[in-house]
Amino acid sequence: MGLLGDLFRRSKTSETSGGAPSSPLLDWMKVDIHNHILPGIDDGSPDVETSLQFLRKYHELGISTVVATSHIRHPLFPNDKGTIREAYERLESAPGRNEIPVRLLHSAEYFIDDHFLDLVMRDEVMPFGGGYVLAELSLSNRSYLDMEQIAGQLIDREFRPILAHPERYLYWSKSPEMFHRLKSYGWSLQLNLMSLAGYYGKIEQKVATTLLQEGLIDFVGTDIHRLSHFDVVRSIDKELLETLKQTYLINKLLTI
Repeated sequence: MGLLGDLFRRSKTSETSGGAPSSPLLDWMKVDIHNHILPGIDDGSPDVETSLQFLRKYHELGISTVVATSHIRHPLFPNDKGTIREAYERLESAPGRNEIPVRLLHSAEYFIDDHFLDLVMRDEVMPFGGGYVLAELSLSNRSYLDMEQIAGQLIDREFRPILAHPERYLYWSKSPEMFHRLKSYGWSLQLNLMSLAGYYGKIEQKVATTLLQEGLIDFVGTDIHRLSHFDVVRSIDKELLETLKQTYLINKLLTI
């Protein structure tokens, strides 16, 4: 399994006693590009007060910028620019918001289907960071979409496609060549940090490790939906996080 695999097998690093205080856990990451922080519009934060707690937790972790990526998946989460903007403004104008030093932006996590492709054709997607667009596939049903053609449509319109949590598509877990093909088509790959803690399952954890070992990951994201997920992120092996700090990630280069 190599270095990353060895790190998973090691026991959790004991707490440091004395000496200089350690830096925040994710200060190296700087920007979280995948989360469900906006209140009451998908399966993430249910209300403004919870969203404010999310922001406080992000600050504790050292994250300076959060790109809110609410689901757009019809008919389950029928969001659009209007509903997302309204939820964003409710959070930004909430009492106490200006006391939390975390910058908040808004975009979306698009489910790849005909509705998404229609939004692309009409130039109605919400990119971030100079054209990046975060999109996901079904977790349960094998995707037979032409991912090369979809990437091409996005790139032709000067968007930069990112595929969310590739390690969670179990129908590709035994087809590692698919991830290489996705990269060749123009997709960037975004890893969920909680996958490294085994939160979604052992297979997802193994695929996540392999993707990192093979240098296929471009972004990391928390994909946090609820407050308890912050505890999952904090449970990730600290030596593994140290390794991630040295990994090339676009998060650390974003200027948004």
